[in-house]
Amino acid sequence: MKFFALIFLITVAPAAWGQSQTSESLKSLRGTLTGRDFGLENALLDRAEEEVDMARRTAVKNAKFFIINGETKLARQTLNQLLKGDLGKLKPLVYRFLALADFQEGQWKSALRNLSVPELTAYPYYGRICPLKVVLQIAAKETNKLKDNWERCKLENAKDTDSKDMVWMDTLVTLTLTPRRTIARRILSKYNPINLSNEQLKSMLKLSLYLNLESLMVDALEGLDYSVVKDEELRVLMAQIYFRRGRLADAWRMMEDIPNPNIENMKGNLWLLRGKDELAFAQFKLALQQKSNSHNAVERALPLAWFLQQWKEGIKLAERIYTHEKNRQEQLTTIAAFSVANDQWKDAFERLELVHQRGGSATAQEVTQLSTYVALRQNDTKSFRRYGKSACEGGDTMACWLMATEFTWPELPSLTSQTQDPGLEAAIALDKELLNGEAEAFKDDTFIDQRDINELDDSLIKLVKSP
Repeated sequence: MKFFALIFLITVAPAAWGQSQTSESLKSLRGTLTGRDFGLENALLDRAEEEVDMARRTAVKNAKFFIINGETKLARQTLNQLLKGDLGKLKPLVYRFLALADFQEGQWKSALRNLSVPELTAYPYYGRICPLKVVLQIAAKETNKLKDNWERCKLENAKDTDSKDMVWMDTLVTLTLTPRRTIARRILSKYNPINLSNEQLKSMLKLSLYLNLESLMVDALEGLDYSVVKDEELRVLMAQIYFRRGRLADAWRMMEDIPNPNIENMKGNLWLLRGKDELAFAQFKLALQQKSNSHNAVERALPLAWFLQQWKEGIKLAERIYTHEKNRQEQLTTIAAFSVANDQWKDAFERLELVHQRGGSATAQEVTQLSTYVALRQNDTKSFRRYGKSACEGGDTMACWLMATEFTWPELPSLTSQTQDPGLEAAIALDKELLNGEAEAFKDDTFIDQRDINELDDSLIKLVKSP
């Protein structure tokens, strides 16, 4: 036991004594200690910050890509996610891209709010965003500070931009503040297209088209150098001017070999003027291949699809219609109409149901009429009665007749559904065959000759005794 106690003292006592000495030394250094240089930890923290910053920059690049390609919804999701964290130096870019997304969607006031953050109103960012801000003020009719903003915008861009390049914006601002057509005519008359560079000439031609003053430019276009005509963008603008002035041959000559959606739309319009509906339809479809969201192409191709009975193409075109809350019901109704023509009754019924849900009692009478017919073909008695009653009350006599007939003949919806009776299908097939067959000309056989009538008259006359 004494031996173990000795070992314990030998092993424990020095440690306790060392600990006491260490505590005393630490107390003497209290208030004078400095932190250790955690080199590895600091390097890891710096690396983590760099990775976060790189992720933010990548997100901003993705948002820019989405905006360029018209995917504003995806861009807004990316940017809103960035707003949840500390943006740092990226804040001006994020708000600028949000404003661009708003601009593409036509949300002028929201775009102006995003451009009004302090970082974007200071140098050097203001010079980059001020043209868009001025356009937005014109569109939103917020003209209180329009003149001051435009003067500052010209001043901050004077070093990099020629005064001739500002003609477009200068004219818009002038017309907004003092809306007189003579001012625009005077501004355009100051410049001779022959003395302008290609880029300046493009601005002038766009301005003349925008203001419907292309007559001031059309005569001067004849004297342009051949190098100008080789510029495809200029040729597109020249073709548009010739087209508006009714010089269709000159317009076709300018745009014949240019692969451009605007050009394809103009070619389609020219085919329409000549009554070539099939060629016009093909031209508008070509324009949509080059620009999938071309509103002009959809607007012209959609009625042609109906006229040419291209039902499947019509559904695809209707789905391309740019929609917002105001025209979503019109788009659904259009798709439903094409679906009915294509015998897609279920799809038509589902879309019409959405229209009724959104419109309620304010749903258009034409939609109710179409719903009545679709419900009849779907053998949906409940919907048929609901929509048929509404259509009848709206003055549709056919719906009233259907409702009266269904009251006395409850099997009416089932007879018009997709599962038809074989005998009825055979009768329909026979009718189609008779209608499509060639009918022989009707021959009117003469059974009574006029000479026989004359002879009878003579005989009657002879039978009558003279007085």
